Amino acid sequence: MRLPRHRDAQLHSIFERAMFEQRHSLYGWGSGLFALALLMCLLYPTVRSNPALATLHETYPKALRSLFGITNLATGTGFLRAELFSVVAPMLVIVLAVLWGGDTIAGEEERGTINLLLSNPVTRWRVLLEKWAALLAGVVAVCGGLAAGLAIGSPLARLDIAWSRLAAAILATALLGALFASVALALGAASGRRGLARGVASLLAVASYLLSSLANLISWLAPLKGLSPWYHALGVDPLSRGLQLDHVSIVAAMTLFAAGVAVVGFERRDLAV
Repeated sequence: MRLPRHRDAQLHSIFERAMFEQRHSLYGWGSGLFALALLMCLLYPTVRSNPALATLHETYPKALRSLFGITNLATGTGFLRAELFSVVAPMLVIVLAVLWGGDTIAGEEERGTINLLLSNPVTRWRVLLEKWAALLAGVVAVCGGLAAGLAIGSPLARLDIAWSRLAAAILATALLGALFASVALALGAASGRRGLARGVASLLAVASYLLSSLANLISWLAPLKGLSPWYHALGVDPLSRGLQLDHVSIVAAMTLFAAGVAVVGFERRDLAV
């Protein structure tokens, strides 16, 4: 299939078209995560060499420590968990994923370009799956920026964290992004409303984080934490314990389920074209 030209690029697939349209966002977000990871690593020696900062976490309320994953900041693992992987990096990846996922189908409808796309000899399910593949590739690309920052900064700052555990935390972050991108895609494909898709997917991401974080403090939430993809991705502490296939498989299964819902919703709906 040959799609229309985008400036000087000749695009031959829906996947290429989606990646081309988002290239500036991917460069920007990937560069931002690279800079964030590198900066956090370079700040660590200051904390490690200052006893007051290293033990500051002991003065925080238990609820605050649980909510933000704050432990011993004097260790590389504790520092990165608290400053990077507890909230900041995963939420940034999820924000990009939800924005792009909500726009993937519903945005095309609102701009009136979906009819041009579907006028090609291509089925709806193929359109959606190629766009979904581009979403996943985009999440991987921006997480590559995070990985590059850690690969450079970790040895410079002497974080003393095995690369396999850093990779496990990065993979868990990418899986969360892929999941909520797929959720936003499914909502947009089923409703045709970009704002609704983004809003609901964002709400689910925040609820997932709060359920994982507060389950250790609120007894009646503890039995429910298994419903939280955040718990299965980052709540099991891959930075300390490494990759746990049983938990990441659950997040991957949720992602595939959301993609399946997106296909069904897109196939069955009358489009606003």
